[in-house]
Amino acid sequence: MSASIFLGAPVLADEGLPLGINLYSLIAQIIVFSIVLIVLARFAFPVLTKTLASREQVIREGIENTEKSRKDLAEAQTRIEGMHEEARQQAQRSLAQANQAGEQLRTQIEQQAQARARDILAQAEKNTQQAIAQAKAELRGEVADLAILAAERVVGKSMDTATNRQLVQEFVAQSKELQC
Repeated sequence: MSASIFLGAPVLADEGLPLGINLYSLIAQIIVFSIVLIVLARFAFPVLTKTLASREQVIREGIENTEKSRKDLAEAQTRIEGMHEEARQQAQRSLAQANQAGEQLRTQIEQQAQARARDILAQAEKNTQQAIAQAKAELRGEVADLAILAAERVVGKSMDTATNRQLVQEFVAQSKELQC
């Protein structure tokens, strides 16, 4: 019916080709289809093709950006791992240096303490030797005084001090030689 409206000719059911195909209707449909196809090809298909092409380009760029982002991420992770490893090694070096510096400081302090102890011992030895020498000198003086006193009592008279001292010193020197 639609073909008869366009062509202005009545459609007869008994006319036509075998299988019930109406020739006028078929030609009208081919002409309408051709016109629609030409209009679509001239106006709609270029717009659709352009839209599809731009969409395809956007999708392609998105895929490329995704792949680039994956590469960049992998490179960044590699750099981060390298930096982490470098930081760990630097920390180990710093720790080793700190341990070495601590060991050197400990050794230096020990050496200073030992030197100070030796100095203290040497000073104590020196003080002891001085005290012994002073005690010996005082003892000699007392022994001399006692010997003179004893000699005065034995002899019963007083001797002069210079002679007494000389005799006592000779006696002490002789007793010293006997002790050594």
